[in-house]
Amino acid sequence: MEEKNGLNKLIENLTLLGYTPELTVEDKSSLFPAENRFTSAKTVIVVLSDNLYFIARSNINSAFTGIYTAIKNPIDSEFKVYVRNWFDFLIHRNRQKVGIKFIDENVTIVSSKWIPFNEFNIENTKLFLEINNAGKPYNLILENNYLSSIIEPLTSQKVIGIETNDWLYKKEDLEHLFKYGEPLIRNLKNLSA
Repeated sequence: MEEKNGLNKLIENLTLLGYTPELTVEDKSSLFPAENRFTSAKTVIVVLSDNLYFIARSNINSAFTGIYTAIKNPIDSEFKVYVRNWFDFLIHRNRQKVGIKFIDENVTIVSSKWIPFNEFNIENTKLFLEINNAGKPYNLILENNYLSSIIEPLTSQKVIGIETNDWLYKKEDLEHLFKYGEPLIRNLKNLSA
């Protein structure tokens, strides 16, 4: 019996959850077949709805998994949000506060100048904290042209996403991401409309 790798498990679990995953393998070398090549990048994409995507990508030196969509925000609005830690002042410059105690005490918002007053309310903060309770560290990112080389419809768009720098393939991890991540991204998209 052949042992399944993380890619096969991810595709199988997404299918069990009722999704239709698409796999792309990007060739980095021509010495070995792309499916077995250590240096190839593998991307799994699921279109969740119009302009809402699940993406898992892995290559030789990094991996990430998340849910992403395009939103309408001013061009200068870019930020990253992390669960707050006591040492954030050492590693995250440009920390912004929204002025709501619950939010400012629980998350670190990093931005050169944008403060997400509208995007980050208490409901969205609770969803963000809940998704991080699964044990995987997630961050929220808003960036121009983010992932445009992977998803063509996101080209020249402002993209918001919830992601972890991990390759998620276990069914319970995927269910957790969909349960809390998808509503969070939908809320943020609705607030930007």
